[in-house]
Amino acid sequence: MRHLQTRPQMWTLTYFLLYLPWFTALEERDPLQCTIVQLRLDRMIPFCEYFIIPYLLWFLYIGAGLAYLMFTLPRQDYYRLAGLLFGGLTVCLILYSFFYTGLYLRPTINPDKNVFTWLVARLWAVDTSTNVCPSIHVFATLVMHHALSERGVVREHRVLRWGNTLLAASIVLATMFLKQHSVIDVCCAFVLYRVLYAVVYSALPAPAHQRRRYQRLGA
Repeated sequence: MRHLQTRPQMWTLTYFLLYLPWFTALEERDPLQCTIVQLRLDRMIPFCEYFIIPYLLWFLYIGAGLAYLMFTLPRQDYYRLAGLLFGGLTVCLILYSFFYTGLYLRPTINPDKNVFTWLVARLWAVDTSTNVCPSIHVFATLVMHHALSERGVVREHRVLRWGNTLLAASIVLATMFLKQHSVIDVCCAFVLYRVLYAVVYSALPAPAHQRRRYQRLGA
């Protein structure tokens, strides 16, 4: 309760009470009814089980990153971030609801080959190759990468800055090398991010003192 009093923006996490059951319901549809969205280029991208590491790190990247930003960002800045992230997730769910997309890219793998193929097999067992366009994995990564890049502790330290970019790039690549998403899904996630960023940050402008700082910097 003390955290809720000092950081009332924690109420935004109740969004997942809507997101999780909605996404789960969408995943239970018949995969034979989906529209396939993939290119010849997708089959040219080799499967690489080692990308399971950055793919799974996504959950820590988004969860820990959101918690860190919630407790360090000024309230208005956090609400702009939450509006962008949760707004984008909602747009994805709406698109999935009316445009049921999927892939047929997953190769046959041997789960006993190594720990990485075992992890991929476990992932594929619980995560269908449907509801893919745009990629939520990629969209959320772009939001978090930008938000963390703007923080002083990351922006001012080269190791953290490059680490943030390397992890974000690895996650995006992992969606394609693990055959979780197609190039189309990734491109659509980039477009969604750019459009929603412009909309959200226009509707919720920066505080006056920040605008003056950006003007002094020539932004």
